[in-house]
Amino acid sequence: MSLESSSHLPGGFQVRHRSLGIYQGSAIELAFWHPSSGMPEYGLCRFSTEMKAQALVDFLCSPMCGEPMDRGDLIVEPYDLTEHTRLLDEHPLPSAWETPT
Repeated sequence: MSLESSSHLPGGFQVRHRSLGIYQGSAIELAFWHPSSGMPEYGLCRFSTEMKAQALVDFLCSPMCGEPMDRGDLIVEPYDLTEHTRLLDEHPLPSAWETPT
């Protein structure tokens, strides 16, 4: 499954959970959703095709997923580039050079 999380190109698709928010990506076998993840600086995950976004929904609702979700809670919708850009602009990731040790 190919994810394009940092694209600034128009078009694409995103996955929204009815109560958790918009899919941001996965790490340590956990899915992260905006705003419930509390990490807006990671922006929104952009899928290049509707089929790729639907493949994530299919996986998240399958027995292969550790905690399968209800298919009725997930929808595929057009990618919100404006919201992605706003999140990155308003919540930039701190530079490693600026982080005190």
